[in-house]
Amino acid sequence: MTKTNNYLIIDWGTTNFRAFLMNDKDSLIDSTQQNKGLLSVQDNQFAETLHSILSDWLNEFEHLPIYMAGMVGSLNGWVSLDYVETPAAPALIQQLSYQFITDWGAAACIFPGVKHVKDRTQADVMRGEELQVFGLAKLKLASNFIAILPGTHSKHISFEQDKIKSVKTFMTGELFSIITQHSLLGKNLPKQKASDAVFRQGVEQSQSGQLTNLLFLARTHLLFDNIADMHIEEFISGLLIGYELKGLTQSQITIVGGKGLCQRYLLACNLLGIAADYANGDDCFMAGMVQLINLKSGQ
Repeated sequence: MTKTNNYLIIDWGTTNFRAFLMNDKDSLIDSTQQNKGLLSVQDNQFAETLHSILSDWLNEFEHLPIYMAGMVGSLNGWVSLDYVETPAAPALIQQLSYQFITDWGAAACIFPGVKHVKDRTQADVMRGEELQVFGLAKLKLASNFIAILPGTHSKHISFEQDKIKSVKTFMTGELFSIITQHSLLGKNLPKQKASDAVFRQGVEQSQSGQLTNLLFLARTHLLFDNIADMHIEEFISGLLIGYELKGLTQSQITIVGGKGLCQRYLLACNLLGIAADYANGDDCFMAGMVQLINLKSGQ
């Protein structure tokens, strides 16, 4: 599969779809983001769904090569690809990519994800985030760093000697959704409002004790008017993010992703004395995809 003129790179996840139109100089021309992740695809109609999304966005696209990553390469995706085991380098991921021709005749490629096995008894995986890490390495011109990628399932990734060495997943985002939407702690709350002070309180109180016990503080703080009902979710968010960061032993990390959620992690890091900087998730994803595409095309 050879890169010619303009091309498309796509991050197709469980709930979201992001596409980037690139030129032959690997610069961004245009992008689109839609809530059309795998969960919205009916009866495995990935080709039809992709064609519909692209035709609504671009006037001419059927000749463009397409490079994809994310959950589109999972068991519930377009095609199920095996993971690349750590230590994982960009060259191996591009070598194990899956190539095919779409129904409308475009050359397409899906890159696999990464698996990390600890002590042969515990495994961790990711699909899509590895591209952001490779892109971060290119943008930082760094061969060794620790990155945190917040989200529904937050990823802590160790990058050493130009390879992904380890991955740890924290279900912080999903726990927040479940607790606030389906538990006693989120029941009958009014519309929530932002409060850095209450978020900080949650982060600080997360540092001692066990999580399932600490979470009940959201209930008692409400009962005894320690926290206003409009700020309960801020407290829960601080607790969960602070508890996630509690076990960090590294003194310097990079937070990668959307600015809004990453700002919360940066605030928590500042409170906990962890030196942290920020990198835009889209910029990192594009840089990582471009690296793999150029490896594939021999550039």
